[in-house]
Amino acid sequence: MKENKLTPGSNMMWEASRIMLPEHKELMNYYQKERNRKTKPELAEEEVNIISQQLSDSMLSKSKITVELFRAFGQNAFKTGTVIKFDTQLRQIKLEHEDEYEWIKFHEIVGVS
Repeated sequence: MKENKLTPGSNMMWEASRIMLPEHKELMNYYQKERNRKTKPELAEEEVNIISQQLSDSMLSKSKITVELFRAFGQNAFKTGTVIKFDTQLRQIKLEHEDEYEWIKFHEIVGVS
């Protein structure tokens, strides 16, 4: 086997792999990130009804709840507060926590406690 001037003892067939274009690097990073994507669990109708009831109870009784929000990458997020408004047209709730407000989309919610 003939030795390469660039890397002694290496196979010439693999020398080109040392060069990587920015587009290739970006694409590899994208595929790596997508490999770690989680799929959102499908909630049964009964679970959706229970979550809706808990959200309604929070709004009516002004009690605090913790809402679990699905995140495709990383850990799910947890938001604690009181539901102060339902927007059925935009399919979201308004959650209040310490004088701060946040709109949360229904489709992000995977649990309530």
